[in-house]
Amino acid sequence: MKFYEVDDGLCKAITGANLPVRVKVEIESGGGVEAVCESDIISATFAGLRETAGGISSRGEVVLDNSNGKYSGGFAGPGAVARVSFSMGDGLPYFPRFTFRIDDRGIQDIRGPGRERRARIGLRDFSWRLRGADEARDWTAPAVFAYTVVCDCAQPDTSLVHLIAKRADINVEDIRCSTIPVGLPFARLRDNVWRELSSLAVAYRCHLECGADGKLEFFNSPYQAEPVIDDGVSHIFEGADIHGLRTTDRADLYRNTVRLKVNMPVSLSRREIWRYDQPPVIYDEQGRPRFPFGAGYAREIERGRHAAAYSALDDGGEKRPVVYADEVDDKTLAESRLEYAGGPFTFSLYDVDSSFDKAFLTMDKGAGGYLFSASIHGRPIVLDLNRSCFLRDEASVAANGTLAVNATGRYFSEHDIGGGTLHYVDWTRRELALLSQRRREFTVRTHQALFNARVGARVKIRAGGKEAAGALSAFSLFYKRDAAFVSTFRVMEILETTLPTGEGR
Repeated sequence: MKFYEVDDGLCKAITGANLPVRVKVEIESGGGVEAVCESDIISATFAGLRETAGGISSRGEVVLDNSNGKYSGGFAGPGAVARVSFSMGDGLPYFPRFTFRIDDRGIQDIRGPGRERRARIGLRDFSWRLRGADEARDWTAPAVFAYTVVCDCAQPDTSLVHLIAKRADINVEDIRCSTIPVGLPFARLRDNVWRELSSLAVAYRCHLECGADGKLEFFNSPYQAEPVIDDGVSHIFEGADIHGLRTTDRADLYRNTVRLKVNMPVSLSRREIWRYDQPPVIYDEQGRPRFPFGAGYAREIERGRHAAAYSALDDGGEKRPVVYADEVDDKTLAESRLEYAGGPFTFSLYDVDSSFDKAFLTMDKGAGGYLFSASIHGRPIVLDLNRSCFLRDEASVAANGTLAVNATGRYFSEHDIGGGTLHYVDWTRRELALLSQRRREFTVRTHQALFNARVGARVKIRAGGKEAAGALSAFSLFYKRDAAFVSTFRVMEILETTLPTGEGR
């Protein structure tokens, strides 16, 4: 990950930090684009950070001189697109850095003492829209996807990233992504689009961000099919360019044990997924069940629309609930499996299409008799409950005791990522390698207008005869009319590591 590329002349101006910073704000309104007068911008603040949930989000705030009331009324409303660009001095091109939407409060008219009148515009990136994209949906019946891969722009119909994004009306051309061919047998969406994508990004160590042009970005994963490019260091903070430096030991992040526990969806071959077993039942001399259906007694399956929940024996012989099934018997095949005496027994209702984990049945017993067997076959996906991988740094545990972190998630896979290593085991190794570092966090303040910086980019810090390397975890850019531009960055130290060994169980 590197800083955004800028024009050579603009790059030299940023490094020199001796020209005034210029900010351009353009707002789409009424089918056109209207630019905010640059001289009206009193101050502007922009910030970005890596969220705990996994994604990267940005926001901004612009305060305008509104003495003539220009920015009141119908200038633009909540949700309007606002594009922010930066330049320096005169004659240099503008660099388009942010694509925002105006927040729910719209343009606020602020009146102060005397004749002072200002307008405030709160700005949010497109992740703000994705957070609310599914609030009006019925999440008691969430979207379910089976037999997908994590991400593949060439096959969006089987790409989970594209299927999730589609729920927020994001098209294929609005997504910039890598190909991550890890198979996921089953996924059930329970949260808003942004949180679901963030969970997926955590499980596959991916960079998730709404980019400078507003496109959804999902890339830079160790599991992607494309070679992972080492972009190197984007910027070096050193010498007089640093106007403030704070170092914090992040011992609170140190862990020497990782415990990953997940409910793993597992696809099985086609087999029996339902068998009638409702009492009362009579067993013959060989212990075989017989279910009496009589004229004076109506079983639940006779009364109508009986919910026949699927379950299946896994390859180890353990019975597990089925979360998804396909290739399910049609009515003709299911009726051919009926074994009975008397009857005839048939299905007056046979619905296997309304639900992915159960059938809805109504049985007609004819004149009555005994039902010996009724079953449905299909290809099931079951949950392997509490699949786990526990890894630890043995030397650290011996010296300091166990410092553990418990991890879980819904998108881990038993897909072989190469060399016989399962995805969830490899993820645990990488997590332990990261958390077992005794890292520091640096806060760097500079007057260099590094508006092309982005979270995740690698940088170096040279101060006091020492050097440290890290990645940006947050930034803020502060512009004020007739004052120096201020850039502040949080940098999390990166140390060289070796992946630990160990297997999941």
